[in-house]
Amino acid sequence: MKRSIKSILVISLIAGFVAFTSHAAVAQKANLIFYSSLTTAAQATLVKGIEKKFPDIKVQSITAGGVSLYQRFVAERSVGKGKIDLLHFSYTPGWYDLAKRGYVKNVTQFPEAKKFPAWGKDEKAQWVGLRAPTLQVIYNTDNVKPGEAPKSFAELTQPKWKNRLVLVDPFQSAGLWDFFYGADGFGEKYIKGLLYNGALVQSRMGASTERVATGERDVTMVFEYIAIRRINKGAKIKIAKMAEGTPVIPASFGMIKDGPNPKNAERVYRWILSKEGQTVITQDVKINSARSDVPHVKGIPYPFKPLYASWEKVFKDQKKYRAFMTKHIREAKRKK
Repeated sequence: MKRSIKSILVISLIAGFVAFTSHAAVAQKANLIFYSSLTTAAQATLVKGIEKKFPDIKVQSITAGGVSLYQRFVAERSVGKGKIDLLHFSYTPGWYDLAKRGYVKNVTQFPEAKKFPAWGKDEKAQWVGLRAPTLQVIYNTDNVKPGEAPKSFAELTQPKWKNRLVLVDPFQSAGLWDFFYGADGFGEKYIKGLLYNGALVQSRMGASTERVATGERDVTMVFEYIAIRRINKGAKIKIAKMAEGTPVIPASFGMIKDGPNPKNAERVYRWILSKEGQTVITQDVKINSARSDVPHVKGIPYPFKPLYASWEKVFKDQKKYRAFMTKHIREAKRKK
């Protein structure tokens, strides 16, 4: 048994070394390193737009869920690695931690950043929203008839929707729960209302969307671009209109200090924030922009009443908030 374990460890070390050297080799060929929480397909579309605009730039991308990507970058930087140029993730509260650690460059002084509304950037944490995805409630059209569709966020905590909800895991993709924790009119009471109403918790928004598309559950909340892509592929789902308005999640985007390609990083960063770059975000990547001077995404309810949250509050309350979520996810699961 000991020999077997030793062999496994040796194989693991060799595999890890191969993966590391392969990663290093790719990094050497690239002259822009970009970590992003966009889906793989969405990031590929953005990279295509970058390389079309800048033929002399070769982008290396790493994609993962927002929380996972934040944790990965912090872990890498803590041991002297994580030498990247651009970083984007939807876990916006994490950006305040990065700024506190001194990992990020000032970006809100760029002229392109001035075109973004106050809620779409932060001078303290030094991020600007690469995208401004909206949080949409979607429902299965076989199980929920038009007249029965949810009309408000408040009603999703009521018995009518008991055991019919599926929602994303806050420790994998935090945008949904962070919003409710940090937004006026929602908070802990609302979160408990959802969890104790029999909500099924799934790893990521793609998984919760699939549960609704297949009819296993009736309702979920996801970013609009995920819903639109599934609808365009023929899924039997629709977007409901909520009386309170539409949550907007300005997914943070910034430049990293001591990156290997600072000049290319600034060129690409400023272009992505520009009207031209944000038009690529809305028209090619198919995600909302915080800028009001670019065309909106076809198929997404528009215009809408935007709802905002305090991302700094979520960051400051991290220990309390995470303990609260852990406790009530477990307790709600036991009471199903």
